[in-house]
Amino acid sequence: MAGGISDIYFTSLRLAKGESVAEASSAASVPSVPGASTHLARDAWTSSENAGEVLTAGLSLRLSRFERSLSRFTWPTVDAPWQNSRLVMRDSGLEDAVSARAVASGQAINPTKLLSSARTSIAASGISAGDYTFRVTQSGQGTQHETFAVSVGKSDTWGTVLGKVAQAINDSKALSVHADVALQQAPFALDAALPGTGTALTLSVNPARTAQAVSVTDTSGNLLHALGIRSAAVPNGPAEARTRMVGATRQAQTAFFHTTGFDPGAATSLATGLHTFAYATGSGATPTSYVSTARDPDAATTLSAGTYKFRVAMGQTVRDLSVAVKAGWTWGDVQNAVAGQITAQPVSTWNAAKTAVELVASPSFAIPGVTADSRAVSVPSSTEATANTRARQLTVATAPGYEGQTLTLTDTQGGILSALGLTTALRGTTVNVAVRKDDTAADVLGSVARSIPMTTGRVAGGAMTETLPSAAVPGKNLTLAGRAATLTLLNRRLGEDLVLTDGASNLLGSLGLDTKLPGQDGEIRVDGAALASENNAYALDSGRLLLETSADTGAVLPLTVTRAMDSLQQLLGDVVSSYNDVRKYLAKNNGFFTTSLSDALSRPVSRNWSGLSDLGFSTTRSGDQLWVQNDRFWQHFATDPGDAAETLVGTPSSLIPAWKSTVNAIRTAGVASFLAPEDENLGRIAPRVSEFALERKNRLIDLLG
Repeated sequence: MAGGISDIYFTSLRLAKGESVAEASSAASVPSVPGASTHLARDAWTSSENAGEVLTAGLSLRLSRFERSLSRFTWPTVDAPWQNSRLVMRDSGLEDAVSARAVASGQAINPTKLLSSARTSIAASGISAGDYTFRVTQSGQGTQHETFAVSVGKSDTWGTVLGKVAQAINDSKALSVHADVALQQAPFALDAALPGTGTALTLSVNPARTAQAVSVTDTSGNLLHALGIRSAAVPNGPAEARTRMVGATRQAQTAFFHTTGFDPGAATSLATGLHTFAYATGSGATPTSYVSTARDPDAATTLSAGTYKFRVAMGQTVRDLSVAVKAGWTWGDVQNAVAGQITAQPVSTWNAAKTAVELVASPSFAIPGVTADSRAVSVPSSTEATANTRARQLTVATAPGYEGQTLTLTDTQGGILSALGLTTALRGTTVNVAVRKDDTAADVLGSVARSIPMTTGRVAGGAMTETLPSAAVPGKNLTLAGRAATLTLLNRRLGEDLVLTDGASNLLGSLGLDTKLPGQDGEIRVDGAALASENNAYALDSGRLLLETSADTGAVLPLTVTRAMDSLQQLLGDVVSSYNDVRKYLAKNNGFFTTSLSDALSRPVSRNWSGLSDLGFSTTRSGDQLWVQNDRFWQHFATDPGDAAETLVGTPSSLIPAWKSTVNAIRTAGVASFLAPEDENLGRIAPRVSEFALERKNRLIDLLG
């Protein structure tokens, strides 16, 4: 095969193989816009302006084809033996939305880390009823571990137990491991390490995560052992050569909040004191809490002596409670009495004369799943900008393990809960924002931005500049640099969101912090099945094919993994063919375009000629077109794939990237800017001739003849 002219060359000349090269110089032609060549009807050349438009239209058409072929060119994974190399071919509708690459053999990382046995979902679990704990460890650049508790009931089915384990792991606050309950309809369909059919538990990690190692250990009982947890298979061999129908239907995004823009130097309109709100992260159930207004515990209550009643509902449990407020009580006494009713703990208070201690009776048993706790807080002084006063807040909340149940507090007589400020249900972790006397908008925005990050590393607080209208000079349309606070969820996991709940003082609403870009999972469809991702990265074929999306495709389109030697020849042939089309057009219209255009297209070739020559590239006799010998190309590709990659795609100065930059520069400058000056081309263009002049010339010829 050595020494023959390749298929790539014949394709670039648009000839049947076997036609002589000599014929190519005269017979080869390229698709053209009507009137785009120099052989034009006289009417098309009636002005230099028309001629220039026709010339640039023809060149633009060929540059567009060249640009498309360059954008489709991809470099394969290079395996040993090189025949195992893979190349990913995408439909043109996927090119701007989905990137894909095949991973070399032995380098793929299976996104599925662990699996349970597969059994019928509705079958009895066979696991003894009781409480179990286990630890999951995730490591990479660092190590994180978390212990989970699961209760198994005596009637739990196999699917129920798997669901409980999956929910516990997915509610993790520290790990990025995702648990899923999946159905395997054929042996080894989910993973090569899983025989049998039925429902199984899988633990996986997104391919873009750095911590890819996952291990589990039973710490109390043998739940994981009973589930048959085993390691997933290690992927071997190259990616499977096949076509998949792929579509990107939704892009992942993290949760982002920002306030309204404020003049940073303006005084805040918020009242001095503590303002409470709550935040929740994760995908699981969040606790409910009610937080009272901060009160001086020694200050006399404004409640009149008498009996006050309220109701506490926790899930299906409803309890009516009452507090008999006596003369001389303080706000601390009221908080303690309400807490004692909920927790079934008697409390003591001083009598009205402050001479003896009196006990306040409580119910005989507490409300399951409800806690009530009074804690000390510092409240900004209403008279001094830097001073604080001592106060206490009462918090009524769901207990650990009861997060999924609904807690409500309701006044039924007298309004004791309203007086305490226990009227607004908050979801998640509660935080306080202190507003001091003489605070500016910038002070408050800074406090809000710091409030959540001080309690968790999962949320980042910041500030952004916003342009605001200014009324400093009446009648003038002026602006000022305003400030806004931002809150962003970090390291988002699958199914996770950041949710804010406003408190009774309406802090979030007054700052406009309810403006939100909600977090959501990305989604693609592959051969009819939906796959989700927290960061738009996906792994198929046990990690041997990696996809990343940047936009929705609007349709399901083919994505094919092929043997590199089959597809690379076609892709390179398209590039060489479209390049030769451009060069042939310039040659046929020699003199109409400046030499800088031809030089720019030739420069990437000349700068990489040493490597291109090794790959079997040659030029035609005129030196303006290329052809490639297949046997030399594949021989060099096999013996030195690194050099081949360096020549064609490895750096910005390699052939393909350099050609891309060149075409982009030509597009930016405008094709018309490369036309030769008009005075150089006037002689090439036939002058305008009127119909009368043509008729007179014809008559004179007749007379003379």
